[in-house]
Amino acid sequence: MQKIVDNHPLKAFNSLTLTLENITNKVMTSKYNPFYYHGALPQYYLWVLYLSGLLLFAYYIPTIDNAYFSKNLVNAWTSVDYITKSLPFGGVIRGIHRYAGDAMVITIFLHAIRVWFTDRYRQYRWLQWVSGIVLALFVLFIGQTGYYLVWDERSLLLTRMTAGAFEAIPAIGPGLKTWFLNGDQITNLTLSNFLFIHIGLSFFLLFGLWVHYLRMTRPVMTPPPAVNYILTAFVLICVFLFPINSGQMADLNTQPSSFEIDWFFLFPYALLSQMPVGAYWAVMVLGTVAITALPWIMIPKQPEIETAEVVLNKCTGCSLCYKDCPYQAIEMVPAPAGSRFKLLATVKDFRCSGCGVCVGACAFDAIDLPDLPDAEVNAKIKALLEAKG
Repeated sequence: MQKIVDNHPLKAFNSLTLTLENITNKVMTSKYNPFYYHGALPQYYLWVLYLSGLLLFAYYIPTIDNAYFSKNLVNAWTSVDYITKSLPFGGVIRGIHRYAGDAMVITIFLHAIRVWFTDRYRQYRWLQWVSGIVLALFVLFIGQTGYYLVWDERSLLLTRMTAGAFEAIPAIGPGLKTWFLNGDQITNLTLSNFLFIHIGLSFFLLFGLWVHYLRMTRPVMTPPPAVNYILTAFVLICVFLFPINSGQMADLNTQPSSFEIDWFFLFPYALLSQMPVGAYWAVMVLGTVAITALPWIMIPKQPEIETAEVVLNKCTGCSLCYKDCPYQAIEMVPAPAGSRFKLLATVKDFRCSGCGVCVGACAFDAIDLPDLPDAEVNAKIKALLEAKG
């Protein structure tokens, strides 16, 4: 891991995160420390969202029929109202779906912070950071479409604000608006489109996660059961302390002027309500670019990395370094004719981060960092162990 220079303002914050990690280890032990499962936490909430969303989908009616004088009115709002108030445990399932979404955003943010301050976005793993930003944007948009589906006054206002924002984009704006509304104006087809977007993009996240994990040797995808119980408990506490209710049913003949905001998903609408549409898009686009590039901007460029080197006359082809490398920078290749072993390790320079994990993994002193031979690495580890013991 590359270190932040001592006089850099992020050094103190980095030290704080490490201190919190050590305190958590003492309280919960390293086996249950959520710092070590930070990437798996949002994925656990994703499974909760899939399951609770499937149950809600069974009773949801994606229409906006506004026949107010009908005694048996059935539309999106009434179906959500039925789920919440009449279906056994329906309100609980809806609350779990809502608060699991909020929890997923929080854990994504914590995951990003952890990745940033442990330098796990550098070198070959830049794809993890960039794909993570893309996944986060999809999660936010999917969460927003969930608010459209309720079809209360807030849903109507959010729909009109989104359609107006899309329409203001030069050249492609009118087409985006038509795609978003599934037509030139809000109809029953609009709610069907929202439902398709909400579910379709949710499953697209699985492909995005595959890309996200592509360059990880052994990604941690599931927290221990005890951690899952705690994560579920947090959601259930919110469900029962802050029950979810809908607003008044949307009426296309009115224009709502305000709404209750969920800051985890709807903060873009707070910005949109306070500035011109052009300025809003500029802030959103430039903000996304800045966040994507932030780690490389905030932390000064480090010296060129000295990649690991294999000592071929010592390599036995055991593949321990290959299995332990977190960057897939080591490959096992057929040994030349006459060798005692079938395979030998080789280093892909463009993937190597110089982290030294391979040096510690090798039991035969067959791999070195040019400026830090394995003997020195082992000596430093021994000294640290003696100092702690």
